[in-house]
Order: sequence, then structure tokens, then C-alpha cells
Amino acid sequence: MDADRDSDVRLGWLVALVSDDEIAHRRALDRYLRSVRDAREARRAYDTLLMRVPRSVSAEDAAWERYRAAWLRTPAVALLAERIAPEDVPTWDRLPYALAYLEWEARFPGEWTRHAKVWSTKQHLIRRLAVPGHEPATRARLVDLVERVVNRRHRCKDREYSRVARMVDGPDLRERLEIARCSGEPWARDQAGHVLWLLRNPDVAINRANWFRWLAVHGTTGGRAACPDEKPDPETDLGPDVDDLDGLTPDADDLDDLAPDVDDLDNLAPDAAPGTAPTEADPDRPPPAGPSREAPTEPPVDPPTGPGPNLP
Repeated sequence: MDADRDSDVRLGWLVALVSDDEIAHRRALDRYLRSVRDAREARRAYDTLLMRVPRSVSAEDAAWERYRAAWLRTPAVALLAERIAPEDVPTWDRLPYALAYLEWEARFPGEWTRHAKVWSTKQHLIRRLAVPGHEPATRARLVDLVERVVNRRHRCKDREYSRVARMVDGPDLRERLEIARCSGEPWARDQAGHVLWLLRNPDVAINRANWFRWLAVHGTTGGRAACPDEKPDPETDLGPDVDDLDGLTPDADDLDDLAPDVDDLDNLAPDAAPGTAPTEADPDRPPPAGPSREAPTEPPVDPPTGPGPNLP
């Protein structure tokens, strides 16, 4: 319990990441970068101990615990380390921090991508928040998120916001989507139109295939229906310019949507914990037995590209 309260205190600064106060925003970003740096340094210290001969199991155990604690304090991990039932999400004590994290990605996409890009964290936070029963203030923030996302070029995992749209559906959301559908931007017209179609057809699955099926029939380059009071001009209303066509297809980062969705958080833990000394110096000699430990399995993170957790 004390650890949970300590974690909540450590996450409180996330709210400032979406502050209009430039100084507060910069301080929060520095805090985020420091948490990532601390985890990386703790991992390097642990790896250094593994290279020493003779090895000290007690020292390695202590270094591993320091590394694990630092890793769990990084927001991308901490926000999903706690398991919570869907019906408890509207009263989840970390809900404000999860919202702030998603709003950070939505409002400052370049900054988020440069410093904090963990697409699986974004995906699973969106899915976690896609539940009914939110308080009015929370629902208003989720509606704002959906509106902001449909009005920008598609980013990886943005399609997951359609799940949120179904949970916060209402006249206000549909009115905003209609405005986006009638905007001058082809990607906004298509994305908003697709979300509206999903709202009117709640049994349709939200996936890549249905997006392209809808786009072929109703998209800007297909048989798009005119907006209210709009009279298409056959000479000018022929679809987007060539330069705009990239807005109608997923970005390169969206290619991981081709992989199966993962709903089991257990499958999203780091591949393996370090517990074996490197053997490059003498490939014929088996590594000395080290302490047996398992990697933290609570948080969903992307598969690591090298030793240690996949930190931004």
C-alpha cells in the first residue's frame, strides 16, 4: 500500500506535461527524462556487476532490485503495472495521470515521439479507458481527445480511439465529428466519417481491414457523400491532390497494426531478465551460474531491442 502511494506521488507531475505554463511543462519533461535516465543507469550498473569475477550474488541481487524499482517508476511502465477491473477504471486513482499521458501524446506528438515513444503503452491505456461510466469531467476530456485525434493525420494506434468514442458517444461528440467530416482536410473527413460509421454500427469490429473497406466506399477518394448544404462540383471535387494522398494511408509506424492485438498483459513483459554473464570472451566456457530471477511482468511494454526493458 505504501508503495502504491509512493508511486502515485511520483506520477503526480505527469499532469504538468499538458500544462499551458511553459515552465511547468519543461520541468515535467525534465522529470520524465530523469526517470528514464535513472532506470538506464541502474540497468548499466547491474550489467557491470555481472561482468565481474568473482561474482557477488548479494551485490547483484541489490543492483537488480534497484534497477527493477527504477524501471517501474518510469511512467510508461508505472501506468500499466497495476491490474484493474474495467468497472473500476472510472474511479481509478491513477486515471488523471493516464489521461495526462494520452493528452501529452495528442497535444505534443513530436515531443512524445522523441522522448517517450512506447506505442503499446498508448494502445493499452486507450483500451483501458474505453469503458462506460466515466464522470462528466473525464468524459469531456475523452471527447476532446477523440476530436483532436480525428482532426490530425493518422498516428500509430490512433484507431484505438474509436473504442473510446463508442463509450462516450453522445450528441456533442457526433456534432464535433460531423464538423470534422465536413472540414477541408481529407484525412479529417475520412477519419471522422469512419468513426461516425462505427458509432452507427456498434457491431462492426474496429480493425484495419474494416477501415480500408469503409475508405474504399465512403472515403475522400471513393464515393463520399456530400456534407449538409454542400454541392459537389464535378470539376473540382475529385478527391485530394497527389500531395495529400499520404494522409489517406497509415503512417509507417502503423505497420505494427498488422500484428495480432495482444489483450493478455502477461504477454507484454520484457522478453527475459538479465541473469547470465556474457560469454563472448570464451565461447567454449559455460557462463557461471548467477542468481535466478524473473523480469518484472506487470507492465506491458514493447519487446526490447537490446538488453533491459524497452525504455523510451
